[in-house]
Amino acid sequence: MLQPSMASIPEAREEYLGSSLIERTSRLQSFNDLGAADLCNIYKESVTSKKNAEIGTFLYFTGVDTSNAASIAAHLQSLATLITAKAQYWFGEKKHWKVPQISYCSYNAFSKVDMRVTVHIPGKIESSVVSADGKLVLDKLSKDELEAFWQETYVSGLVRSLLDTEDDDVSRLGGLVEVRKLNPFSISPHTVIDSFVTGFEKLFFDGPKLGCCVEIPQPTYVNNYLVDAFLKLVKLVKNYDEALEVLERLREKEPTVVSIMAKVYLMKDEEIKAIDLVYDAVQKDKRDANLLLIQAQFCVDKGRNDLALELAKQAVKSSPSDFVSWAMLVKVYTNLRDYENALLTLNSCPMNSHKENFALKRVVPLRGGGEDLHLPSPIDVTMEEVSSLQNDELAYEQRNLDPQLASLPASNLKSTFAMAYELLTDIVNKTGWETLLKYRAKVFVMEEEYRKDKINNSKQNLSKARKDSINSVQNGGEDNASTIAVKSPLRDNQNTEINGEGTENGETSNMNPGETVPTDVANESETVEVLSDGETEVNLTQANGDFKAKRLCERWLDNLFMLLYEDLRAYTVWQAEYVHFKAQQMEFKKTTLEWELLGQLAFRLKHFKEGSVAFSNALKGRFSARSQKEMLTCYIKERSRILARNSTSTNIVANYNKALNLLNDKILECCVKLLVWNHRWYCDFSYNLLDTLSDLVEKEGLLRVKTSVQAQYSDAPSNHNSSSSSSTSNSSNHGIINLMDQFYDFLGEINGENIEQSTINTSNPSLNDQRAH
Repeated sequence: MLQPSMASIPEAREEYLGSSLIERTSRLQSFNDLGAADLCNIYKESVTSKKNAEIGTFLYFTGVDTSNAASIAAHLQSLATLITAKAQYWFGEKKHWKVPQISYCSYNAFSKVDMRVTVHIPGKIESSVVSADGKLVLDKLSKDELEAFWQETYVSGLVRSLLDTEDDDVSRLGGLVEVRKLNPFSISPHTVIDSFVTGFEKLFFDGPKLGCCVEIPQPTYVNNYLVDAFLKLVKLVKNYDEALEVLERLREKEPTVVSIMAKVYLMKDEEIKAIDLVYDAVQKDKRDANLLLIQAQFCVDKGRNDLALELAKQAVKSSPSDFVSWAMLVKVYTNLRDYENALLTLNSCPMNSHKENFALKRVVPLRGGGEDLHLPSPIDVTMEEVSSLQNDELAYEQRNLDPQLASLPASNLKSTFAMAYELLTDIVNKTGWETLLKYRAKVFVMEEEYRKDKINNSKQNLSKARKDSINSVQNGGEDNASTIAVKSPLRDNQNTEINGEGTENGETSNMNPGETVPTDVANESETVEVLSDGETEVNLTQANGDFKAKRLCERWLDNLFMLLYEDLRAYTVWQAEYVHFKAQQMEFKKTTLEWELLGQLAFRLKHFKEGSVAFSNALKGRFSARSQKEMLTCYIKERSRILARNSTSTNIVANYNKALNLLNDKILECCVKLLVWNHRWYCDFSYNLLDTLSDLVEKEGLLRVKTSVQAQYSDAPSNHNSSSSSSTSNSSNHGIINLMDQFYDFLGEINGENIEQSTINTSNPSLNDQRAH
């Protein structure tokens, strides 16, 4: 792997020397699930200046080898050498530092302790173990216990690296930017893979300690972050056989492991083995929700939603508190066009509003805000289109942003609410807004109905009270204090707080889809009766007969309907404006940020064609990491769609091959640009990009990928002129070939290719000279 250059180290100033370590120690008790990223504390002394001669800085790391104290110490020594090797531009001033002390902290998410190593330069290396309450526990550990702690720490770090979310913009404006993400597979891929698989098997039954995703309320042996990371690793490195051997051994102790095995078989494209395995396991345990969901998803993928329906229903009965089970049932009902049951089922989904999926977060607050951050732009890898973005340009777009686009709240949905919104947009995409409202009114109580019911109940209560009073008088005044209280058939949603579970007072709802809201009023016919005082009682049967058969729409779902309306309104305005400008033969102008928000809006509403056009327009203005990622997703989906077609026609096959080659070129171009952008933000590991490159190498071959990258992004000037709009000016490229080199060995190994570097360099001697330099 390339050593991080001096310009590639983001740092934040400490309030005082060692304050970051003290702050981290004080917050250890608040670490949940996987905990925080590794923290590196650097003690600096200025060689050339007496002003502010001693300062402390810190930054976060992921991807560092934390299998033992020696490997961490080697990393710290390397980092200290980089800092002291040459002068550094520090907040506009050129300074030369020496580093007398540097420390590293890595959180062990299994035993909930912080493993720390301090290197004194020159001098000794110290290691310590800090418990959640801030106490040192190293002296109380045996050698075997300490080795076990280091293995847990290594696995914890790799899980954090694999699961770190990539949903946010990689510039992470306002978020955690002082983090250096290294590629954990860069040095010895097989060693890393073997170490993690070994650790996974040993720590499998401690997996629930790491927590789980938002779709599952509580972690289990087969649903937790350790298993999630294991499956991502298996998918990336394609070590299916080794993974199945490990899982087979674990299955002997825990039968539910069969669901993980089935997922590995499906990754391996061995569907028959996967389904046979699941079928046999279901016969032994018909209430294993994980197996039922695998079967249901398989049926959905094969277009057999009728078969998936009963499986999804059984999964809900088996695991009624899991959002993922209800979500599958909503999806199946939607595919079957049973929109009433789809809405009723969505309304019953258990919402996890109290948790979010794992993401790296800042532990040590920045006392001076952005003024304490030192975020130099790396100079070892540049691309004019990607590296030349100016903050002024971005700030101008933000200031002049269309308020209507800036205020769409659906873009800020998190957790299960974002997933529920996606299910709702699936429905509206098939029904249309007006038809959706009709289904909504048919199954849920509307405000006008609720108001009429309250009025009717008031009249009914008054009539019965009068009747009872008259009867009491006629009976000699007995039971005068007794009256018949008629309750409303629905909860008063103006006064009752409904939590994210869709129940009242925090209780869990046991109602199945399609059941009506419980009522204390008997649904029996009433006749017009003349009371003894001459008044007539109102016939309420027709007024609230249908009303009693409806459900109360949960507040969170009612809110999603409002957000959906805002999204649809903004989308309609956008399309109307576009048609108007096109009719007038005028250019429809938007800034890159506005096109990006429009693209996100279209994607939320499942209008992928319009969304891809918006993201493409955004990239015409300037580079945008989010737009580039979305376009990459579009290209991958389009390639999958083409590959799914079966045709034997020679002409069609030729056209398909041409289209596939074009898409593969675009996918590679997107990957390279995003890798350069990530490198600018100190990130040399992106699971999604590495997985995409691996898939590309599997389809195209490593040699073709390397050749394409060298031809397109070589530092050497090119004599040919390309008419392609996607081509990048070679004169603006620097270091891209070297950046890509760190991935080739890994990609070659996992795809079974072993191509020597000389294979590609013989045709370009200047590249050899440049690398030697």
